[in-house]
Amino acid sequence: MRAATHLASSEPGGRTGTAPGPALADLMRDLAATPPDVWDPGVDALALWSDTLADVARERPGGGDAHGPAEPLAQLAQGPTRAAIGILAALLHGPALRPWTGWWAPERLTETAQRMVGTLAAYVPPTQWVADSRSREEAARLFLDLLGLRPGGESEAVATDRLTALSSPALAAALAELAQEQRRAAELAAQLADKRAREAAARTTYV
Repeated sequence: MRAATHLASSEPGGRTGTAPGPALADLMRDLAATPPDVWDPGVDALALWSDTLADVARERPGGGDAHGPAEPLAQLAQGPTRAAIGILAALLHGPALRPWTGWWAPERLTETAQRMVGTLAAYVPPTQWVADSRSREEAARLFLDLLGLRPGGESEAVATDRLTALSSPALAAALAELAQEQRRAAELAAQLADKRAREAAARTTYV
């Protein structure tokens, strides 16, 4: 697996802060070029996602179960949302996101897929992500946002405003709730890190 070409002190966190990503037009072009195999009901979407993680995710320290990180998608990989998993796998393999290969841990990519499918597919069918230009832009923008990226050449404020403008009221409400969850998770992580640091300092003091 090729190492990431971008440097970051920590993994990106969606709406809590984004890094410049690929040009929006490039990602939309990859969406439009989604291979027809993703619509084949005989394709094992969960196995496809496992293979995608092996190809594009950051290598796990010490190896470990290559298929474990994909398991949370088991339910979404069935039924009407199955094709959405294939679309996201194709995007991660596509030219637009290729420079970011190895940037995300496999668990992070699976969580992103869960959020993407659970949020967008509830309002916009996966077929529209590919066939309809407005939905294609919405899907591309949301996927970048959940990956912690924004379209190349756009500021965070512009990227957020354009994603919000594209969203239906129901989806906008879901995105607002998602952003709040991400903020709470970031705050909790910061609190836990501070607690560990204080405990470590206390142990050092009394040694």
